[in-house]
Amino acid sequence: MIRRLAPWSPAALWAAFLFFLSSRTWDRAAVAVPIDDKVVHLLLYAVLGGALALGRRLTPDPPAVWHLLIIGLLYALSDEVHQFFVPGRTPDPLDLLADGVGLVLGYAGVHLLMAGRPVFSSAST
Repeated sequence: MIRRLAPWSPAALWAAFLFFLSSRTWDRAAVAVPIDDKVVHLLLYAVLGGALALGRRLTPDPPAVWHLLIIGLLYALSDEVHQFFVPGRTPDPLDLLADGVGLVLGYAGVHLLMAGRPVFSSAST
């Protein structure tokens, strides 16, 4: 069972980190981020998309790509709903859009980087 779940651990850990970030109240004046909020969302969810691509690559019987992307989008939606209950945070449909774009870009980027590469190297030294 652990061997079946291990490929998904980076995605699960990153999702937990995203949940942690969403549960924090941020003071925009104290956190001087020189890039737009939507870019931050895109980048954070690109990591999740890449982790899902990695999990799919390392799983012997992987789910369909669209299943993973829907799971990622549902997680992003749950993240926005979660922010409704965090003081000082508000859900934003544009954040959800940035999350979705990041998810797809991250997934595609890792998929393209790993395309044609063997999952496990059989070379011995």
